[in-house]
Amino acid sequence: MLGELIKKAQKGDNDSFTELIKLFQQDLYKIAIAKLSNDSDAADVVQETIISAYKSIHKLRNCSYFKTWLLKILINKCNTIYKKRSKIQNISFDADEYDKYTYTEDISESNIEFYSMINILNNEERLIVILYYLEKYSTKEISKILKINHSTVRSKLLRAKQKISKNIKEENKNGGY
Repeated sequence: MLGELIKKAQKGDNDSFTELIKLFQQDLYKIAIAKLSNDSDAADVVQETIISAYKSIHKLRNCSYFKTWLLKILINKCNTIYKKRSKIQNISFDADEYDKYTYTEDISESNIEFYSMINILNNEERLIVILYYLEKYSTKEISKILKINHSTVRSKLLRAKQKISKNIKEENKNGGY
């Protein structure tokens, strides 16, 4: 079904392209917010990604790589916005902010805990953790998407897990979590 939608979209079928975007829209927002930590920038970058994908979908050679191709466009757009910022601000990435952009009726307690835990990570670590644990990409796939060395992805993922583990231990000592 997905392959058929992609092929129709490549031939100019706007409805098929719209259906494809609907399938991946939530993932795009999650990743954009994780990368940029700013809801308006995330919305802008998702919109720009959709426009770029629409204009260049005919260039996609292998339909099985559609999601990876779409995420690469998104990450490149995020990187452009991130670089343009003259002053990088660390805006809190809390469960309420995430909830506004996921289009889900309710968010589970485990999701709230997950997003609270990754709040302590920097943008790149947070993005890697989301791609790995939520989007189920391998570290090799993440390295291709983010255009960074595979061993760097693995070490950043390990450091992120260590930070989260250390934070949980501290919270447990202090009576949190």
